Amino acid sequence: MVKAAVMPAANAPMEVQEFPVPALEDGAVLLRTVFSEVCGTDVHLHHGHLAGVPYPLIPGHVNVGEIVDLKGRPVDLDD
Repeated sequence: MVKAAVMPAANAPMEVQEFPVPALEDGAVLLRTVFSEVCGTDVHLHHGHLAGVPYPLIPGHVNVGEIVDLKGRPVDLDD
């Protein structure tokens, strides 16, 4: 399982939820997030200022992290 901060609805408190580890497609990377920024769009989403938003959602699109899986294979970070 993996954890993510979830915005369940506009003006609702953020929640930490668990999800199954996603199956990776060819070329996909699984990233363990270390840092993620809150941008203006995230603030507008939280305050409900954008129409047609498919809540719940996982905000944040600029992240720094550690690669933990690549194309479905564990990555040896010592290489």
